[in-house]
Amino acid sequence: MTTAMTRRTGRARRILKWALGSIAGFVALAVVAALAFRAYERSQVRARTKIDLQTGIESLEKVKLGGIEQWILIRGHDRSKPLLLVVHGGPGFSEMLLSHRNAALEKEFVVVQWDQRGAGKTYSADTPRDTMNVEQFVADTHELARLLAARFHTPKLYLVGVSWGSILATITASRHPKLFHACVGVGQVADVKESQRVLHRFALDATERTGNRRAIADLKKLGPTFMQSADHMRVCRWVSRFTSNQYPRIPRWELFRDAAGSPYYDIADFWRLYRGMKFSLDCLWLPLNDVNLFEQAQRIGVPVYFFLGRHDYVVTSEVAERYFHALDAPRGKEIVWFEKSGHMPHLDEPEEYRAALIGKVLAETRR
Repeated sequence: MTTAMTRRTGRARRILKWALGSIAGFVALAVVAALAFRAYERSQVRARTKIDLQTGIESLEKVKLGGIEQWILIRGHDRSKPLLLVVHGGPGFSEMLLSHRNAALEKEFVVVQWDQRGAGKTYSADTPRDTMNVEQFVADTHELARLLAARFHTPKLYLVGVSWGSILATITASRHPKLFHACVGVGQVADVKESQRVLHRFALDATERTGNRRAIADLKKLGPTFMQSADHMRVCRWVSRFTSNQYPRIPRWELFRDAAGSPYYDIADFWRLYRGMKFSLDCLWLPLNDVNLFEQAQRIGVPVYFFLGRHDYVVTSEVAERYFHALDAPRGKEIVWFEKSGHMPHLDEPEEYRAALIGKVLAETRR
């Protein structure tokens, strides 16, 4: 090797070393900045949502449900207030992560957030796949409701189910009405196969009006039954692209900020959340096709409220409204429409959501 070649090789190595060092430094700086941002957001959330423990309660703990330990978060400014159990959606998406968006509810309720089996903080690779079925989740919901009622010495509590959680809440309330003041379905699921057919038809109509051949071909290839959750998301993306239904309205950066600010999720929990969502959807997506509340929950013996986004095409409020009219609810039933919401009115319109829970559900069931 000549002297010139040796010099060029040495120079290339120095440049490469400098470049790698710069990249490593940038990555380290980005990590430090992200951790500092998270620490700041968490401190802000804690300050905004602080509870006086002399009169209130704040407890992050594990309870045993259906033979496995599962995480719950209990928060309320007054321990004597009514219990509100939130059954999250997904399957596999924790509401605990974003619960501080609606922390104002904790002034009127003792709110219980629950990470279900296979989800969020509760996720474990050891969770038996054969327990990941609707009946087991309903049994877990009932067991947790009974546990909470006994612990707080109250005969009844309020039950709120979000999306997938609305299935569990509705079936549980229909089977055990004496345990609940009321049942609220947010983004209510009713008949999964029919919802998929309605969504597919809506998406195909929207794309055919645009003449986009790629979208039309993709939708026809998928068909009206989605064998994977990814198929469902593809259809929703076509709807978002070719209609004015840009929901949820909440900006992604705001969701990211709020998730980063969760005081109850550490870094490892975010990895559990990701793994849990994948695990839960893998186990439950196809069984969801058998959910039909027109048959499984024909009668509910407690006051029933459906909180529906006017622009919900994820599970289609059209089918939920049909179920509402078919439902036998001798204690009363009501639809509350959220005019600026898609599938997540509790996130799209949090103030209106809280007002409906407090000013309607709580007020009406106390009469």
